Amino acid sequence: MTPNYIHWLRSHIGPRKTILAYATALIRDAAGRLLFQRRTDFEWWGLPGGALELGETFAECAVREAAEETGWQVQPLRLVGLYAAPEWDVYYPNGDAVHQFTVAIECHLVGGCSQPDGQETTASQFFAVNDLPDPCPPWYAAMARDVRENRAAHFDPPVSCPAAESYLWPLRRAVGSSRLIMMGAAAVIQDACGHVLLGLRSDSHEWGLPAGHMELGETPAGTVVREVCEELRLHIRPTQLVGVFTGPTFFHMYPDGNQVQIASALFRAEIEGGTLAPDGEEILAAQWFDPADLPPMPARHRRLLRVALANPQGGQFE
Repeated sequence: MTPNYIHWLRSHIGPRKTILAYATALIRDAAGRLLFQRRTDFEWWGLPGGALELGETFAECAVREAAEETGWQVQPLRLVGLYAAPEWDVYYPNGDAVHQFTVAIECHLVGGCSQPDGQETTASQFFAVNDLPDPCPPWYAAMARDVRENRAAHFDPPVSCPAAESYLWPLRRAVGSSRLIMMGAAAVIQDACGHVLLGLRSDSHEWGLPAGHMELGETPAGTVVREVCEELRLHIRPTQLVGVFTGPTFFHMYPDGNQVQIASALFRAEIEGGTLAPDGEEILAAQWFDPADLPPMPARHRRLLRVALANPQGGQFE
């Protein structure tokens, strides 16, 4: 794992707004209270967590950040949700602007002791989930609400933001082909017989789930709605967050040599309208496949589909 991904990225792109992946640990004690920490950068109370490093999974990031910032050792239990709406954008005191892609994971205490690091955290304290500290940013309050209500994994409603030029290309001009952590979304769409909709990509000539990378100003659910509309001419409604996935198994090199670590939100979705028609540019063909008789697919897409079919309740993470 390469440390200080954010420092490296900022050294190339400066403070411009970009999408960054984070993991947040919702740590509960025996009484069900949530651990909050007093942050040094904003002087507010927040939940332990931080930015994903290259090669990390979301679960590994949550465990590492909890230990570094609070001294507690934790075990990830369940996915609380994915918080990535424009309303959660962060503007740091140093001028850095971020569109969050934050995975919130409920964790169980397994060891350690309260030991704020004194750099990012000056104090930590457990609070009742219906009596949060003040001030507390709205995204942390939303996470606390969702862990309290024990609902299905949260995802922000679809907001799509087609761009004349993807925000990715200025990044690429700044960092070249070096590996970037890129946020994206994919959809598992099934018909009444359980067949899965796949598309034949023009760049790799492989079949895969409908998917694409997230743009500034949109939500992951909005990303997958936009991509399916653009590439397949279908209008879909995401119904469930199947899970969030990243790590070394999601390293990928595109035919042009650009390297990424994909941080992917996988949704289950239903078709609400449109007529299936591949765009002929990114998707050459589209077809419904029996899950027991799939065509050649990238390993990560096959794995995502396998996870979705094996976990109808959703809420998976790694």
